Amino acid sequence: MPDDRVARVYAAALFEAAQDAGRIKQVQDDLTQFAAALAGSSALRGALLDPQVARAGKQRVLVDLTAGADPLVVNALRLMLHKGRMALVAGVLADYERLAAEAARQVDVEVTSAVELTAPAERELVERVERATDRRVRLTKKIDENVIGGLVLRVGDVVLDASLRARVEQLRVHIQHAEMRGGA
Repeated sequence: MPDDRVARVYAAALFEAAQDAGRIKQVQDDLTQFAAALAGSSALRGALLDPQVARAGKQRVLVDLTAGADPLVVNALRLMLHKGRMALVAGVLADYERLAAEAARQVDVEVTSAVELTAPAERELVERVERATDRRVRLTKKIDENVIGGLVLRVGDVVLDASLRARVEQLRVHIQHAEMRGGA
């Protein structure tokens, strides 16, 4: 089974357990902290991911790191360690976050513009996306001087390019491929 699929299975199982226990946010927070620690420390990655490090040593490290964490996170990480799946922690977290957002009827929206959006423009954008998706919007803003007027929106996996640059490019392609009609 491919790693991304395995990560989805772990995330789904952990999410369902957290949902049943009413601890979705706590589990997400603890898993996020662990994933950040793992990503930020080459020594920790070496200790937990190196096949030459004894399993008992890895377990001690994991127990120390997860002291005080939600028991569901601790159990999931112990199982992942036992199955040799610790390298999938970031993927499990990403899938868990997606499941939590879906359950909260929330959608991540990234807006890229050439300049900072005004507060009224940002509110209008959020309201429009919320009406269109029937979900709450979690907005991330980016500034890119290469966006000439307009916006580029990423809603989930869908990119909506309403920038002037995109319109110019569409017009350029249309002009290049247009048939000449009539005499010139």
